[in-house]
Amino acid sequence: MDSRRIAMGAQGMGGIGAGYTYYVDDSGIPQDGLALYSWIGVPDDAAAEVEQRWLDFRAELELDLGVPAGYELHAHLFIGGRGRPGGLNPTKLARRRAAQRALDTIAELPGVSVGTVYAWERYWPAVPRRSAFAGLLRIFDERLADRGVNGHVIIDGDGTDPMYGDLHFDLEPEHISAAPTALPAHESTWLQMADLVAYTACHAVARRPNREFMWGWYSRHLPKAEGPMQA
Repeated sequence: MDSRRIAMGAQGMGGIGAGYTYYVDDSGIPQDGLALYSWIGVPDDAAAEVEQRWLDFRAELELDLGVPAGYELHAHLFIGGRGRPGGLNPTKLARRRAAQRALDTIAELPGVSVGTVYAWERYWPAVPRRSAFAGLLRIFDERLADRGVNGHVIIDGDGTDPMYGDLHFDLEPEHISAAPTALPAHESTWLQMADLVAYTACHAVARRPNREFMWGWYSRHLPKAEGPMQA
């Protein structure tokens, strides 16, 4: 098993005692050269209490819509009308309303930070991911310095992408001593929250006609979030 995943230990859903933990997921439109990363940040000593607020929302969603509380909310599938949570197939309108309720819940979580960094290079599609993630690490390091704490980054993945560790090694962020930990989103409610933020941010930036209904979600439902800001 990859050492970055081992670092999660038994606390994969509630911080690892570093002081502050950022949960990160990516989105983008690779063929257009758009890459972005969104985060949910939480103080480790508050993570369990804050996460319970999200779990309470998931319980409400199960009662209201039949989406099992343990069902992985993968934003582009769920909002796009794919998947049958709990064997049911909610309408696209019901799914969109549920996603907006989820964003409102994230916005109301006490003490968390939310934000997005993106990079867009139409002619060099391999470049934006590195640029966006490097910008993300710099922002995290600045925010952690302001808080006077050290932090850790947990990102959706299986630990096979060397870019995250390589960029951490190159940048040497003062307040993030360990390389990012990779963890599959289905193992973390925090990463599922970050996934929804990332997908919402993507369509706030890309403004594709087939997702016009989402263009204003980021600013409307996450009014205190940072960005989307260009790396």
